[in-house]
Amino acid sequence: MTSPLHRLLLGSLLASGIAVSSACSDDPSTTGGGGDATDGGSPSRSDSGATGDQGDDATDGDSGTSERDSGDEDAGACGPIVTTPGETCVGFGAKAETCDPACGQPYGYVCFDGAPPGFDGCRKVSDSALGQTYCCPKNECVAQPDQDTMCNGTAGKPHRFQCPPNGNGGNVAPPAGCEEKGSGGSEVEKFYCCP
Repeated sequence: MTSPLHRLLLGSLLASGIAVSSACSDDPSTTGGGGDATDGGSPSRSDSGATGDQGDDATDGDSGTSERDSGDEDAGACGPIVTTPGETCVGFGAKAETCDPACGQPYGYVCFDGAPPGFDGCRKVSDSALGQTYCCPKNECVAQPDQDTMCNGTAGKPHRFQCPPNGNGGNVAPPAGCEEKGSGGSEVEKFYCCP
């Protein structure tokens, strides 16, 4: 099992890779966070370097994955829905190359050992040493329960959240009552301590 510190370092490495990939693109529609038509941006593309782990038509009770047959959104094309909550999740917004818009879950998250906690309908699309990539139907701040110690000393705000890019050059707004703490320079390094 990977230690929380190791996951945090890998999360930072991932954040740097996503930011560099977006910043180095030749396509103007892929810089500045992108987004999709629903939020006024154009789709961003990220070269995640991961290969798809599409699964088959079975249910894996041990990992909390289940698959649903729903046309274009079947597990073979979009990946299995995972219900097990993961750790150290980092959202990176809408990236059409990673999360096929036809699957109905356009927002990407990278987590360890499960899907973003508190999210429903996320599909696992790849698995690598840097974590598992999930595509989800909503673009919201994600809890990082295994990183709550990063909020020690923040009175009344013991829970750490990461807020992904919103597709309009900023980030998704944190839950009410949160305080920014420990953020970095890339678009995916927006961290908050929350009640």
